[in-house]
Amino acid sequence: MTCQVQQLSECLQHLEAVGNWIFSQWWSRRYDSAEVVLAWLRTHARKDKVPYTVVALVGGIPVGSCSVIQNDCVHRPQYSPWVAAVFVKPEMRHRGIASAMLQEAAAIAGRADVKGLYIDCLPQPRRFTKKNGWKVYEREVGDKESVVMLRPIK
Repeated sequence: MTCQVQQLSECLQHLEAVGNWIFSQWWSRRYDSAEVVLAWLRTHARKDKVPYTVVALVGGIPVGSCSVIQNDCVHRPQYSPWVAAVFVKPEMRHRGIASAMLQEAAAIAGRADVKGLYIDCLPQPRRFTKKNGWKVYEREVGDKESVVMLRPIK
């Protein structure tokens, strides 16, 4: 299995699939329609500029995505930018796809002159993010036992 990772701006034909994932996983509790997510994703159209979204493709079919946005943690507005909405289709998990997306997101951040990427996660995923160059930056953020991790970009 070969996984290719591209910026959404390079494969806009997959915008609807990515938008539907984000809507069903995170935004459906706040909004009635995926259209709000699709409109948001359309702002990710400039290559190598925050905000951006990367899409993992296997055989030309989208199997995962993640976004890099200005802020994903209301409790830490001073940190920016953030990796958000990391998703891999359930049947494609545990194959290195999320790692490939995080690596590409970091490579793009370097081209965009970003000094570091933050991610807000529950304590359980820390091994996965540590494996991909992330370090715990702050613990117990906000009203949950959230961990902010930082991936320095060289």
